[in-house]
Amino acid sequence: MNSITPVSPEEDACDIWSSAYLDGVAKYDKGQKEHQAVFPSAGASWYAEQIHEEAIDSIAYLHHLRSRMLSIRSLARMMREDDGMTLSMASTILDYLAGDHPPKPCPRAHLHD
Repeated sequence: MNSITPVSPEEDACDIWSSAYLDGVAKYDKGQKEHQAVFPSAGASWYAEQIHEEAIDSIAYLHHLRSRMLSIRSLARMMREDDGMTLSMASTILDYLAGDHPPKPCPRAHLHD
């Protein structure tokens, strides 16, 4: 759905879980092609390590997402209060903040070597 219009809890749940299902199947297929492994054959400790790694990643992603949300709210405040802020300027900033671009390469490639 991806809209701001209120929906019923049932419609919301169907949207969430049908999207998760489709995303999950696509991710599984992609991983299967990349790794060419029988995923269910791994040991429990391997799964635990993968979950641990994903949890660590998710903390960093959440940190940066919260920072981006603060920036978006700051932009909204600037749009209300700064007469010099044009819609073009605001849309350029918002497009960058909400965009789907990956992180920029680190200037020092060997930062953690």
